[in-house]
Amino acid sequence: MTTSEHSLSLIGVPNNLGANNLGVDMGPNAYRYHDMVPKLSSAGFSVTDMGNVFCEDRWKVSRGDNPLLPYGEEIVRISEDTAKLVQQAVKNASTPVVLGGDHTVCLGAVSGASVARQGKIGLIYFDAHGDMNTDETSETHNVHGMQLASLMGFGSKTLVDVVSPGRKVAPANVLHIGGCDLDQAEIDLIAREKIPHFTIEDVLTKTFASLFPMIDALQQQVDAIWISLDLDSIDQQYAPAAGMPNPKGLVYREILALAQYIGKHCTVAGIDIVEYNPLNDIDKKTAELATELIAAFLGKEYTWYTHYLARNGVVAQA
Repeated sequence: MTTSEHSLSLIGVPNNLGANNLGVDMGPNAYRYHDMVPKLSSAGFSVTDMGNVFCEDRWKVSRGDNPLLPYGEEIVRISEDTAKLVQQAVKNASTPVVLGGDHTVCLGAVSGASVARQGKIGLIYFDAHGDMNTDETSETHNVHGMQLASLMGFGSKTLVDVVSPGRKVAPANVLHIGGCDLDQAEIDLIAREKIPHFTIEDVLTKTFASLFPMIDALQQQVDAIWISLDLDSIDQQYAPAAGMPNPKGLVYREILALAQYIGKHCTVAGIDIVEYNPLNDIDKKTAELATELIAAFLGKEYTWYTHYLARNGVVAQA
């Protein structure tokens, strides 16, 4: 659901404190280096680059006093700053596109969007992992596995109360897609709270004929939907630079079909794309895919073919 003119606000969040996936902090600037702004502009967007949220070098940051939430205080500070930029973009009638960094950037991005839209948002969350652990259930205590639970109001108040007290998205307004490595505590939470989800096993056994109605139902429940895309939900053949490469993720035609469907049938509140480690990319494959998916989620098209035509001065025919 887009118009011919669509304003985007790029927000970089080069945070890598949520886990030990070093390299993802370089993601936002790598996207820029690979010409994300002119490429999205060529797809018909008016793009404003709002720069990066300040993220201190990891070695300069204290892990804090709570061993269950390492770097928790700094992650909250980064989340608050991210939320302010997201709120500013929404106020300016521009769609925020948040570039990570690890998946903790979603905490601030979605919190900011939820507050800006009075809580009337849904969340489609693409991830191979559940990210629904809490400080008490996590075995690794990596905070990048807690933000979805926090957004739904579960776990440490330190994370739950980012920007404003309490949950930012109701469990019924979340749709988790692409899960293939879920912890038992996450499986239990999904069952207890009846959180809508569609796993890789579901993709293989049910096809998207079952998933598209779930997307439609979510859109009917809310004013707009935030898209959170962890690149590890995509098969490593197509996203080799994911922070945690996944050999059993969504293939190219699947993730693109979902992005195009959402772009045609949903009102998208904003997007975060996370866990990009440019050190592991191959021929810019992952960066190109991220750009293509941003355009598709927002109802437009940027592909190798449209890029080829633009370079040769040819206008693609509808």
